[in-house]
Amino acid sequence: MFSFTLMQVCVPLILAASPQAAFYVAPDGNDGQAGTLEAPFASVARAQEAVRERIREGLSEDLLVLLRGGAYRLDKPLVFGPEDGHPKHAVTYAAYPDEQPVLSGGQPLSGWVEAGDGKWTVTLPAVKAGTWHFRQLFADGERLPRGRFPNGDDLLRVRRVSEDVTRIELNEALPGGDLAGQDAELVMYQNWSISRVAVVSSEGKTVVTRNPVGWIGHGPATTASPNKPAYIEHVLAFVDQPGEWYLDRRSGVLTYQAAPGENPKDREFVAPRIEQWITVQGRPDAPVRNLHVRGLAFEHTAWPLPEFGYLGIQAGHHGTKMEERTYVLPLGIAFFHAEDCAVEGCRVAHSGACAIGFGAGCRRNAVTGCTLEDIGGNGIMTGWRGTGNEHSLAGNASLAADWRNAADVPQGNAITNNTIQRCGAVNHGSVGIFDAFCANTRIAHNQVNDMPYTGISIGFEWSTKPTNQRGCALEYNHVYDVMKKLADGGAIYTLGLQPGTVLRGNLLHTVHRSAYAHGGAPNNGIFFDQGSKGYLVEGNIIYDTSGDAVRFNQTGTENLTWKDNHFGVAPDNPAFPKAAAKEAGPRS
Repeated sequence: MFSFTLMQVCVPLILAASPQAAFYVAPDGNDGQAGTLEAPFASVARAQEAVRERIREGLSEDLLVLLRGGAYRLDKPLVFGPEDGHPKHAVTYAAYPDEQPVLSGGQPLSGWVEAGDGKWTVTLPAVKAGTWHFRQLFADGERLPRGRFPNGDDLLRVRRVSEDVTRIELNEALPGGDLAGQDAELVMYQNWSISRVAVVSSEGKTVVTRNPVGWIGHGPATTASPNKPAYIEHVLAFVDQPGEWYLDRRSGVLTYQAAPGENPKDREFVAPRIEQWITVQGRPDAPVRNLHVRGLAFEHTAWPLPEFGYLGIQAGHHGTKMEERTYVLPLGIAFFHAEDCAVEGCRVAHSGACAIGFGAGCRRNAVTGCTLEDIGGNGIMTGWRGTGNEHSLAGNASLAADWRNAADVPQGNAITNNTIQRCGAVNHGSVGIFDAFCANTRIAHNQVNDMPYTGISIGFEWSTKPTNQRGCALEYNHVYDVMKKLADGGAIYTLGLQPGTVLRGNLLHTVHRSAYAHGGAPNNGIFFDQGSKGYLVEGNIIYDTSGDAVRFNQTGTENLTWKDNHFGVAPDNPAFPKAAAKEAGPRS
């Protein structure tokens, strides 16, 4: 008989009430002190130095560093190498019991001056000097929108596009005159991705952009075309709604529109200064081993717009043209050549781009019991499109999909018991969990919801060509309230040949079709895209989807094995037991 196993989501990993740590860190500590509970260090970097020294002396047991509650402001990412781990003993950086340390990549802002009409300003000398610029701003844990036109959920529509895709005629004239010199951006919803391109100038209904608007070569699906939704972001004249803001790169003046009765001096504003919190960087001959991060919070990272803009391909990947270089949004916590490491019971929020990921040479690592919310790009990644090397997240990946060196293939990593919400906050074509060109990844018991696009995406090869993608266990996840802005996706999306992959016991529902979804492709519970082959699809429940429960593109039911799935009826409906799909699977 069919049964659905409810997942246990975000179970925190609690330390003992009185842990014995090798070193302690506190916001009011001092790096000149001994790092004891009574005389803690002030920075994680200083604790890292002490840990390295202890490892060099020789470890006979696990080593623990405890961080007291409070904010730790990072002016550069923490970088951990082979010397920071140990082949036999765990090295753990953890929260002190019942306290919440927060590692922030941002800087608090103060000195607001009232400027009239509800606007307030603050001058930032580093911005004026050209040493700092930011595109994200947060207040009391809320991501604030940049001044835009139109406001809110209103969007413009494309009427005409020039042959070189840099001159876009919209359905409505833009207020405020020429947008030249203001760092304005044209944001366009493509079918399953978005584009962000710097505006060079404007006149009436026409906007001229620095680069083509869209990923060229895949037809109108990823490129500017008539009726595509769009808006203009980051213009001073468009700062007219509570919470909107504009940063003048030349003067260093930040302008904020307050709500009636609001005084910005009573709120905590934070602007990010760095793009990453942690990089764990091993080598093929010397991986980082047994490094753990537990119970910490990570907040505020930046994401600068690339010179050519952000021209979305899919799932946080972007580029300029087909057959040219592919880029991936950077990760706030990135692992390369790491083994048996883990991020456990942590909270990650307010990022400019992606949150956590495992790249080349990562084996048997885990993200478990974490909460991710308000993430600019993808939530958690194992692998990505583009072989490359350790630097592929910085934009050096080629269009070639699979890893050139078999030793680089991420293997046996796990993403379990996490709550992942509101990813794609900046670039809406991003997903909650992503897995590509990896072997034996386990994605289980996660809750993924409130997504502009797909919830979980596995595979990234548009054919049945064999790759290293195989053996993914995608089971007992709860994915819902997805596809809120874009089209041609679903709660789960698959692509390419994946021998031994299992989709089992997933609860998938509330898959939307927004008014902005461009093109005819529907949104589904599971979308098996081109080449999807070699999977077992067993015991999944799918209901309340704007399109069919399951959809196929250049594949079909005959390429998959089906068992005891329930499509179209919620578990609490009396008709539920009778709604199982036939063993042969749904209609192609």
